[in-house]
Amino acid sequence: MQYIAKSLPKKGKLKNGDHFGFYEDERVQIACVADGVGGNACDWKASEQACEDLVYFYKNEFASLGVQEGIAQSLRKTFARIYWTKGRCEGMLTTLVAVIIDRQSGEYFYFGIGDSLILKFEEGAIEELTPECEFRIQPDLLPSRVKSGGSLKEGTCFALMSDGVYTNRKNYKQEIALVLGSDNWESKFDEIMYLNQLTQFDDMTLLLLKG
Repeated sequence: MQYIAKSLPKKGKLKNGDHFGFYEDERVQIACVADGVGGNACDWKASEQACEDLVYFYKNEFASLGVQEGIAQSLRKTFARIYWTKGRCEGMLTTLVAVIIDRQSGEYFYFGIGDSLILKFEEGAIEELTPECEFRIQPDLLPSRVKSGGSLKEGTCFALMSDGVYTNRKNYKQEIALVLGSDNWESKFDEIMYLNQLTQFDDMTLLLLKG
């Protein structure tokens, strides 16, 4: 799948509390968006570390497992490291949503922690995959958050976003659907992000996956 993404800090804010990541090899594609909790320490570090650790632990410790189980264990370890942080960033917290494509089987998996969001666009229908949940979940329970979406259909697309996007514009679903349905989707993506900037009130991140 192709991807396009942009992350913009709130106007006047020195460090962006949001982060996104995209990784691919011959076996998987991993797309994620994280939104560090601003009321806690080091929101910028929490979001960046979450995206980077999810991929790191998968590649270096759990790649021998199946894709779903490998991601599930990576998710557990990613948040355990965040929870156990000491020093000036102790207490940091973040949302994390991800879509994982198993390139060999054609299956996809997904999960959501916190209030960031994944939308699936398939055959003209929009489905919300990740309803809001708690920001802090016991690490041993995190693997159960990773769900199988089944076989990936031709033309299926995904949108991953922080709450700075979906709470910013009332018609965000329709606007994102227009981007994903456009032949010139990169240009349309820039237009939508520009419109979001006009009324921006928070850090905002949008990552689109298009089949």
